[in-house]
Amino acid sequence: MIELRPRCQLQQLTSHIRLFGTSMINQLFTLLSLGSLFYTAESLNSNEKDDELLFTEFPKESPHIVRHSYFKQEFKLGYKLKLFCKATGHPRPQIVWYHNGAEVNPDKGRTIRYTLHDSTLSSFLDVDPTTIADAGEYECVASNAKGNHVRSFKAHYIL
Repeated sequence: MIELRPRCQLQQLTSHIRLFGTSMINQLFTLLSLGSLFYTAESLNSNEKDDELLFTEFPKESPHIVRHSYFKQEFKLGYKLKLFCKATGHPRPQIVWYHNGAEVNPDKGRTIRYTLHDSTLSSFLDVDPTTIADAGEYECVASNAKGNHVRSFKAHYIL
């Protein structure tokens, strides 16, 4: 057990950290800055006099794109182009799409959908209807506090 400040103690367990005493809010920031771990808080009781929280630790993990569309994509002009990217990491990564170096924003003809599941995020980019301008390089960039992971796709049209 480590005493952080008067009347506030920290107990490190195998996969949990228990913080109890007074000044919980001030100690939370100290706790969150310890090492390369982050924590989720869970109240152990409802008694305001005995402030006690249990923090479950999760090691931070850089994002990793685990599934994605094929590298080369062909599309017919006027039809749909569909790209897919699924990333995992801790904390759960965010996914941003790029086309020829510019961020893709949803607008008429471009739809971006997301599906969340635990520590994974799936993203779908649909371009419908396609034009000549939709050819080029697409990138799926998964990022979190630990880093980035990029997958590139080449899309060209066929007549």
